[in-house]
Amino acid sequence: MRLNVIAPSTFAALRVIMLAVGAVPAQRMRGMLMASGITPVASFVTLGEVEVYLSNGPVDVIVCQICPESDAGLMLLSVLNRMHKNGKLEQLPSLFWMGETSMIAATCPGDVNYGSRLPATVQTAGIECMGGVAMTALDSLARLAKAAGIHVEILHREGAMVLNDALRAALLIRTKLDSGPAQADFELLTEEELISALTTGEGLRFVFQPQFDLLSRRVVGAEALIRWKHHRLGDIPPSIMIPLVNRLGLDLLLFSLVEMWAVRVMLALKRENFGIPIAVNASAKTLCTPKFAERLAARMHGVGLPARLLKLELTEDVPEPDELLLSAALTAIRAKGFQVSLDDFGVGAATMNLLVNVSFDEMKIDGSFVRALGECSSSGKVISGLVNWARLLKFNLVAEGIEDESTIPLLYRLGCRVGQGYALAHPMEFDDFMMFMRKQK
Repeated sequence: MRLNVIAPSTFAALRVIMLAVGAVPAQRMRGMLMASGITPVASFVTLGEVEVYLSNGPVDVIVCQICPESDAGLMLLSVLNRMHKNGKLEQLPSLFWMGETSMIAATCPGDVNYGSRLPATVQTAGIECMGGVAMTALDSLARLAKAAGIHVEILHREGAMVLNDALRAALLIRTKLDSGPAQADFELLTEEELISALTTGEGLRFVFQPQFDLLSRRVVGAEALIRWKHHRLGDIPPSIMIPLVNRLGLDLLLFSLVEMWAVRVMLALKRENFGIPIAVNASAKTLCTPKFAERLAARMHGVGLPARLLKLELTEDVPEPDELLLSAALTAIRAKGFQVSLDDFGVGAATMNLLVNVSFDEMKIDGSFVRALGECSSSGKVISGLVNWARLLKFNLVAEGIEDESTIPLLYRLGCRVGQGYALAHPMEFDDFMMFMRKQK
C-alpha cells in the first residue's frame, strides 16, 4: 500500500498550466488541482497559446485533456521537444494526460462481424481507451516521450491520490533540477580540463556494477564504469562527459583507462577464485581501431587472463558508417575469444540493423524499457519478444536499469534471467566491490 506523505500545500510551489477544450473539462481539471493545493496559473485551448506562454517563462506541469475533439494534448509532445532542441525551452515540464476512460470492443477494419467471432473473454475485456485513444498507444507514446526527456503521467483514474502521486513525481523532478548543476554550468567545462583529467587521473574514479542471476541473486558478471568529479562543478554526468570525449577523439584513451582497471579487478578476482566476466563500454570507432583485437589479446595473455573474462559492450555514441568494417572488427574480436555485447538495445536507429547483420554474444535491454515495465503494458510485450528473439539468435540477454525491486520477478517471469541496476546493487569502487564479492561466497 502506498501512502501519500506529502501534504497538498507542498504542491503549491509548482507552476501548473492547463490545456483543455471546453469549459467543463477545464473546470473539472481546475477543481482537482485546487483540491491538491494548486491554483493553475493559466489555462489554454490551443497549442499555439501554450507555446507562446512557455517562451516567456518556466512551467513545472502541463495538465492536458485527451479527447476525440482535439489532438493538442498528444501533439504537445512534439512542440516541447522542438522548443527544447531549439533552445527556446530550457526546462522541460512534466505532462499529465487526463480524459474520459472507456472500453471499446476489439474490431477488425472492414469486418463488422469480427467482434462476435472473438472469444467471450476478449469481447468482455475489450480495449481500454482514454479520450478515444487506446491506452496501449498512450503508454507507447509516453515511453518515447520519457526517452526524449519529457516526463509523462497518464491519469487514467480520477482521485486525489492518483493526482497527488503524479504531482509528487513532478515535485521530485523539480527538486532534482533545482539542486543539481544547470546544463549551462556544464558548458563551462573546457577541453583542457577533460584532457588533463584523462591523462593525470585527477578526479577520476573507476566503479564496478555487479550483474546478477535474477533468481538466485548470484553475481554472474560486472560492468566497469568511469566517474569524474570536477573540482568546480562536482560530479559530471556520463551524458556530458562521454560526448565530449568522443568529440575530442579521446574514446580510445578512455577505453584503455577503464580496461586497465577492469584487468586489475579480474586479477584480484582470480586470486579469490572468482571467474566472472567484466564488461567495458567501447564505441564502434574504438573497436574498429587497426589491430585492436591483437593488442587486446596480447595484454590479456601477458597478465595470464583468458580473453573470455573481458566483455566488450558496443555503444552507439559514435556509430561506424562502414558496417562491413564494424562487422569484420567484431568478428576478429570474437575470434580472439572475447565476448561482444550490444549495449542499450532499443534506443538507436541502427540497433535492429546491427542485430541482423552483425554477430553478438549478448544483448542488453535498455533501462527505459525496464523502468517502464510496471506502468507500461507494451514494455512487457517488447521484453518478452526480445527474450524469444535472443533464444532464436542464441545470445545472452541482460536487463539493465533495474531500479525497483518489484520489477525483478516481472522480468524473470518474462524469461529474462540476468540483470543489473540500483535495486540489485549500486556501482562500487574497487575495494568495496571486492568486499562485496567475498561476501558472495
